[in-house]
Amino acid sequence: MQTHTLTLNQCQVGQTGEITALKGALETKMRLVNLGFHTHSIVKLIMLRGHNLVVCVDGSRFAIDHRIAENIEVEVLS
Repeated sequence: MQTHTLTLNQCQVGQTGEITALKGALETKMRLVNLGFHTHSIVKLIMLRGHNLVVCVDGSRFAIDHRIAENIEVEVLS
């Protein structure tokens, strides 16, 4: 089975993925972890609003900037 890894900002609306890595500066990674973005967490892209992405992570919804989403690597599940 071939895995397909993207950054969160490359996903399509409605896609679900498992977080495989958090990249970027330590401050950015710590902010993401504090919001609940952990490796192996399931994330779904709900909608795009301009430069923001509305995502659902483990049942919680967040709006994040597309530049922050570039730091979240996901393995696409559906």
